[in-house]
Amino acid sequence: MASKMEHAVSYPFSVQRLWEVLSSEQYWRDLLEAINSSHGKLETFAAGDDTVTVTMQQGVPEEKLPSIVTKVRPGDLEIPRRSTFRLAGDQITGEIVATVAGAPAKVNGTLVVAGDPASTTYTADVEVSVPFVGGKIEKAIIDQLVELLDSEREQTVAWEAANR
Repeated sequence: MASKMEHAVSYPFSVQRLWEVLSSEQYWRDLLEAINSSHGKLETFAAGDDTVTVTMQQGVPEEKLPSIVTKVRPGDLEIPRRSTFRLAGDQITGEIVATVAGAPAKVNGTLVVAGDPASTTYTADVEVSVPFVGGKIEKAIIDQLVELLDSEREQTVAWEAANR
């Protein structure tokens, strides 16, 4: 059974400005370099009038992982991630799908960005299909995911300020 995650972050600018940021390929390259330089790689970026789709590789070094995770899956974690964002009026909605290469773990989430200043609410199901310890690993993944989302928020604010 999957574990649920809910998390929210806010920005000191509008939904429209966040859309402009998310629509920049350079933003995604800079974001990955800032938060995941040793493991991050932008694989594809596509932006249209009202949709942005990004696929990337992210990772977590083994030394940053809880022992419960490294006992089941030793080594650095490589995490393929696909994010899709859609602008509709004064709101952005999206989906995030991530897996862990070589492990029975997946994250399926949604996001909604609204308000002025903008605020993003993330919800996700985290599922690890490992008997007896799956729930503990799901909690560890949720902790890492919240840390990642907070880090992405900080870098987004910094990038926006530097790229006005």
